[in-house]
This record gives sequence, structure tokens and C-alpha cells, in this order.
Amino acid sequence: MKADQILKSKIRADLPAHAFTNRPWRALFVFPLAGLIVLCSITLVRAPLPWYLAVIGSLFLGSLYGSLMFLGHEIAHGATVRSQRLQNWLLYPAFAIFCLSPHLWQVWHQQVHHPYANMEGRDPDNFGTMSDYKLAQPTRADVLWLKFAPGSGHWLSATYLFLFFTLQAQGVLWLKSRGRADFKQLKRGRAMLDSAVLAAFWLLVCLESGPRGAVLVVLLPMLIANFVVMSYIVTNHLMRPLTHERDTLGTTMSVTTPKLVDRLHFHFSHHVEHHLFPNMCSHYYPLVRQSLRRHAADRYLAPPHWLALHVLFRTPRVYDGPRTLVTLDGGRQVEMATVEAWLRGIQA
Repeated sequence: MKADQILKSKIRADLPAHAFTNRPWRALFVFPLAGLIVLCSITLVRAPLPWYLAVIGSLFLGSLYGSLMFLGHEIAHGATVRSQRLQNWLLYPAFAIFCLSPHLWQVWHQQVHHPYANMEGRDPDNFGTMSDYKLAQPTRADVLWLKFAPGSGHWLSATYLFLFFTLQAQGVLWLKSRGRADFKQLKRGRAMLDSAVLAAFWLLVCLESGPRGAVLVVLLPMLIANFVVMSYIVTNHLMRPLTHERDTLGTTMSVTTPKLVDRLHFHFSHHVEHHLFPNMCSHYYPLVRQSLRRHAADRYLAPPHWLALHVLFRTPRVYDGPRTLVTLDGGRQVEMATVEAWLRGIQA
């Protein structure tokens, strides 16, 4: 915690004061993005496009949903508008494709994940520890969940990026949040109603669009939106050590993507930067990155995006102690020092 505060003070000294003020006008980007999504969806349903153009349009639609989610993430942190009621209204279209309740996200992501990122027993966004599974015998659901995990070697892991954000949201709502004091602010009934209404909306869209339209404007875009979002999320913390106190550089990593992609994705690749300054407008995260490389180059991690994903699928997901990743059966293990070496481009 103290190290974070010292680092943040150094970065603040490097940045202009206006970088730390919210930007309400950026919330307006929801409307052109949502409008483009609606226009693209109507075109895919009504226009007699050849199948190859329709598929390209559907992939584009899914990428738009990914961008809208990243903007929603920024809005939810108060980087644009400060009114929580207004945030929630803007988050419904941003999170709709994932059937994710804005209220659930506010509790899960802001109140639980951010304060306790990679803290053992507190962060809901990892696959658990060997001590967890020794205390309670793994259920069939646990085993299936771990087969989905990247690095498991099971064929189901190939579907992970395309499905898991939607599945994880429901897993947190129905399972992981139960009986946990960290989720005491969660209004479960409200979050369930949100998810049910969003699911009903997409079912209605499918019925109205017909089989071809359902694939092009709901199913395929949902898969692509999950892929876009999860391709970043999985690199954030899953290859970093567990800890008992806040240590952003130790528990979090960024990735490096092409500048155009970064702009389209609201600089979501800058995850260390985001954890240090979660309420900052993402436009300024590249400046934070420059400062981090000046003040903490030895600890700051931002490998190429493709390399981070490659290493992720080479490594198991269960923690055995704070600095070792293992398979549930203990048959394969990788030390964090090795993982970090790979991420820094040092061949084993």
C-alpha cells in the first residue's frame, strides 16, 4: 500500500493537473456507439447481404460491443459522470450483450475486485488456490470450470475467450457472491432482475430476427464481444503473484497493443495504469505508462498482447502458494519467476 502511494505521488508530479479531473462529455460516446450498433444490426437483419459480407458485418458488430463495454468500464469508475444513477443508465447498453447487471458490476468490480486485486481469498476473479480445494473437495462444477481455464490443456479452454465474461458474470451473481461479506452491498434480486430482463430482450431479438438474424446480430456478436473483452481481462492478473496487501506493480500487468487498437478500446491495455488511477480518463493512461517506465521500469510489465496470451495458455491457473501456478492434480507447475521471464521475452 505504501509503495503504491509513493509511486502515485511520483506519477502525479509528471502529469498535468487536468489529467486527474473527470471528463463528463466522454460519456456521450455511448450514443454514437449504440446508434452504430443499432444501425448495423438492422442492416444485417433486413439487407440481402451475401453471407461473407454478413459475417464481416457481424464481426464488426461484436467489436463495437467490445468498445462499448470498455467505455462503460470507464463510466462506471466515475471518469466521466459522477452521478451513479446516470452511470447506471449509461451502463445498460454498454453491458447488455453480456446480460450483465450494472449494479452487479458496481459491487463486484469496483467494491470487491479493485480493493483486493489478487489478494488470496478476497479477489473473486481468479481460479482459486490448492488450499481452497483441499479445504473443500472440488465439485464437478469446479472441475468443469477449471477445464475452461486457459492453460488447462483441455479442448474446452479453446472456447474460454469467446464465452467466459458472460459466464463469469452469472457465476459471480449466482455462486461466488453468496456468503461473502465483501458482497454485502449487492442487491441480489435487483441484479437477477437486470440479467433476466436483458436475457429476455435478446431472446425477443432472436425471435424477431429469425434464425439467420439471430446468429448475425446476437450469437456471433456476443461471442466476439466476449473474445475482445476477455483477451484483455485474462492478462491483467492471472499471471501475477497473490499477495496479502495492495501492491499494484506486483499483482497487475498491462499489455502493449497497436495505437489504433488502443484508441478503439479506450486504452484498456493500460491495466496497471488503471489500477493506480481508476477514476482517471483513459485518454491520459499513455502518459501514466511513460511515467511508470521512468520510475518503475524494473517492476512494470507491459508485454506485447500476443505474447501475454501465448504465455497465458502455456501456464496452469490454480495457485499453490503465492508464487506458483499448478494444475489441480498437481501434475504441472510453473513458478512466477519463470512466467515473468517469459513475459519479458526471456526464453526458458
